[in-house]
Amino acid sequence: MLDSQPWGTIALGSDGCVVAASARACAMLRMPIPIGAPMEQIFGFCLRDGAEPYTALEQGREVEIEGAWCWLKLTRVEHEEGMSDDDPYFVAASVAVVDISPVHRALDERIASLRFLSHDLRSPLNSIVALSQLQEMDAATFAQCGGMRQIGELARYALGLGENFLFSSVVGNLERRDFSRFDLRTTLRELVPQLEVAAVYRGVSLRLWLPDGRPAWVNGLRPFIARALQNLIDNAIQASPGGATVSIMFKQQDDLVEIGVKDAAGGLPGLHQKGRIDSFDELSQKTSKGFGLGLKLATRIVTLHGGTLHAEINEDGGTTFIMRLPSLIKQQRAADPAAAAMPSVRDSVRAFAAGALK
Repeated sequence: MLDSQPWGTIALGSDGCVVAASARACAMLRMPIPIGAPMEQIFGFCLRDGAEPYTALEQGREVEIEGAWCWLKLTRVEHEEGMSDDDPYFVAASVAVVDISPVHRALDERIASLRFLSHDLRSPLNSIVALSQLQEMDAATFAQCGGMRQIGELARYALGLGENFLFSSVVGNLERRDFSRFDLRTTLRELVPQLEVAAVYRGVSLRLWLPDGRPAWVNGLRPFIARALQNLIDNAIQASPGGATVSIMFKQQDDLVEIGVKDAAGGLPGLHQKGRIDSFDELSQKTSKGFGLGLKLATRIVTLHGGTLHAEINEDGGTTFIMRLPSLIKQQRAADPAAAAMPSVRDSVRAFAAGALK
């Protein structure tokens, strides 16, 4: 039974000596574990001087053994009253030996990624500080260097770097239980007023079209979807000239929710030739403003939720971004046998996201 466990196990008697040990435990500790050996002999290498073995191992110990990392955890075994501890097979406690090397490597990689992120953020943040100081000392030179517009672009670029790191970190540890139902219509209604300040500063009008009050239920991570929408709308605001209008259109049809963000900014690079763009990887490499990075991040978020995102030319010669996400309408049709026989949108999103996370 012990050898069938995916971790190593060492059983201890009431006197603290080994009653049984799995082959996996011996292999992970890189030592033979003879029956009757005292626990101090087996675990002495990881105990501090004077430490009481039971208490120390109950708290857990992380140890490195020949390049591998193991977690040792003692658990006392409860017995019914009246059971004798004189039996040679009586087990008073067990020690689990778990290989945590992958977790340790992932932590090291995360720390390294944070160091790289810190290095990448230093340049735009230092430039923002320098421009702020220049504004106080020499307003004319500050204006020649781009002024507040340049500060805004640097800040958005730094924000994009941080968002990309956070998104990548969360996706790597995402579980299906993290997804929950939320009303996309309400999310959009709450989001647009938050962007009004940026629109006023740019002299751009925001127009939101919500045709009815019916909830649009979707399954996913609400903060991620909200951030993807914010990126699309903010990009449209920043790219539009003063006096222009950015329109946000909401539509629910069949099993999809569609949100369109329309501007009159002249179109993305290459959009007039292609007519439609659904990959923004190339754009993120061409722009230094961080717009392409924001679009790339939005695409990853939408794809994670089983949806699509593309850009197309509109009648004003600008760009319209179309985001489509699967809704939960099918779940409301559970009473329909024909609908019940079909795979649910939740299952489709789960399968899609599971494949995307491999």
